[in-house]
Amino acid sequence: MTSESRAPWRVSLVVMLAVGVAAALFAASLRYRVEQRNRRVAVVVDFAEAARLATASGVPIADTLFHLKRVGVTGVAVTEDTVQDLVDTGRADVSASGAMTVLQLRDAATFERVSANLRMRGMTVAHETTPSDIPTVLLWAAAPRSGSAEQAAGYVRFLASYPAVRTVGVGLPPDAVATVRSAGLTCVARISNFAGATRMTVTQVLSAIRASGADTVICTGTEVLGHYGAAKEAAEALESAGVLWGQVEFGKQKGDDRLARALDSRYVRVHSISEGEMGTLSEDDAVDRFVRAARERNIRMIYVRLVTFAGSDSVERNVRYIGRIVKGMERGGLIRPGDPKPFEATGAPVWAFGLAGMAAGSLAAWLALSVLPCAGRRWLWWALLAPLVCAAAACAGESGRRVVALLAAIAAPTLACLPLVRMIHSEDATERRQPLLHAVRSLIEATLVTSLGIATVVGLLASRPFMLRTTQFLGIKAAHALPIAIIAILLVTGLPDPGEALDKVRARMASRAQAFLGQPVLVWAMALGLIILVALMLAVARTGNEPGVGVSGMELRARALLDAALPIRPRTKEFLLGHPAWILAIGLAAMGRRRWAAPLAVIAAIGQVSVLNTFCHIHTPLVLSAMRVAVGLALGAALGAMALAIVARLARGRAEPSPSSTG
Repeated sequence: MTSESRAPWRVSLVVMLAVGVAAALFAASLRYRVEQRNRRVAVVVDFAEAARLATASGVPIADTLFHLKRVGVTGVAVTEDTVQDLVDTGRADVSASGAMTVLQLRDAATFERVSANLRMRGMTVAHETTPSDIPTVLLWAAAPRSGSAEQAAGYVRFLASYPAVRTVGVGLPPDAVATVRSAGLTCVARISNFAGATRMTVTQVLSAIRASGADTVICTGTEVLGHYGAAKEAAEALESAGVLWGQVEFGKQKGDDRLARALDSRYVRVHSISEGEMGTLSEDDAVDRFVRAARERNIRMIYVRLVTFAGSDSVERNVRYIGRIVKGMERGGLIRPGDPKPFEATGAPVWAFGLAGMAAGSLAAWLALSVLPCAGRRWLWWALLAPLVCAAAACAGESGRRVVALLAAIAAPTLACLPLVRMIHSEDATERRQPLLHAVRSLIEATLVTSLGIATVVGLLASRPFMLRTTQFLGIKAAHALPIAIIAILLVTGLPDPGEALDKVRARMASRAQAFLGQPVLVWAMALGLIILVALMLAVARTGNEPGVGVSGMELRARALLDAALPIRPRTKEFLLGHPAWILAIGLAAMGRRRWAAPLAVIAAIGQVSVLNTFCHIHTPLVLSAMRVAVGLALGAALGAMALAIVARLARGRAEPSPSSTG
């Protein structure tokens, strides 16, 4: 089929792509609006740590909280008392014998608080008398597995062993809550899940917390409220009580994903560092962790662990430490300290998702027509059908949109790299007079093609669950590996020419593949191939938010330097690998040295893949992702230009004849 006969179908694909990208940009604009309306991040410290700091430094707790508030702290987390806390602090005595535990409360106020909180957690009340006719109250759990309890004149008797009841929550300590509120700070409650949690009991507990002055809860322990089948009830209780739930990032608490879905993503994400991990981090590392979490991952509460409790200046050291965190957060004016709130729903309509899916199908169809040795009208009809199928899948729901977004993430960067493949295989051996200018222009054009995929992916996933990582982009490693693999194969087989006969295309591709596989392997070529292979494997292994390969200490220091020197740190795969390799590959091909350009083209593909992958992290604000790509593009082009200038000068100095084309 001639190129002229394909023209109407190409026009159709272009029209569908343009309409789909426009709809995707509309959905992306709705997400951008939501992000701009939610720019406050709560800075919270732990009350127990603040009290410990006050005791160690000799500064009253009220003054300690005042100093912390002065540098940006907005709230204090207060953990609920447990039976063991009452015993450890001398507010209660315990005696246990087998399956019987007796708790004696020291004062009436604590006794009333404990009694009320046990009732809130589902215990029913019955009145009986003791053998000495003293009025008593018998409490027992509604669920048999939670044991039973009896109280009389300041006693609570549990029909369970002490290890089974020592972690039972008995409410927030009122003195701690009062201290926090008098300091003008918000109170964040830390409570644990409890046996027999129902909508009624959880609502009672949360309503009491709300009445005490706390409007946000973070779950302690290994479970969230409502674990073991009551996530929906816990979500309804949170909304009924008007309490906000804070999901701890990387906390891996049981049931947090189900509670997040039950809340329809109406919660805030919290970043914290465990006490054990704080002992292994330097102050600079801790500051960097908190700053990046707040700026880059839609975290709306940072639970800051204090850095030291020793020395007469420990309060001032912690004040400086938190001040550095707040200053880093505020850099660029993207976010600022304040009371957190959930992200709004984007409100992106289904029709926008459908048209964005049509754009993804158009990209995939264009790629198929460009790289596959197919001819005939039936192939073109299939190509026109693909956008419609993808549009239907995107309208079908979240799962369909994830699959279609993956398709766009594979197709767009691959399409962007095809001109590089064509140039390397071009039969025209004429050298260009301005290889650097041509290389830079080619890199910009490729990034614009990749941007079509970026707009499509961002539009398809423009909803609150993706912004909060309740749901994530599907197949991040496949989106990295497949475009690079396709480009590597095409560098060997070449691309079909428009209108070329099918048999001729297949024969030429097979011949090139056989010639490549039949070439003798030199030591330097083997070494270069191994280096490229290892680089590609590392690039793929380190993708995602929880990569399988860690970051070296040297790279962490380099990242810190880039963070300090640039408005936003670009991705290493772009500015240090992909973009410089693109400039070198195009420049060498333009200079007639195509044999050296081919291996560089494989590395160059990493840059375009990484550019699109940057926007697949939907929990990263759009503005930040755009800044990261722009800085990486400028820095990578500059490094590539310097490398190309050095190579060109060396080539002129050696006066080597241009190697023959690999075409």
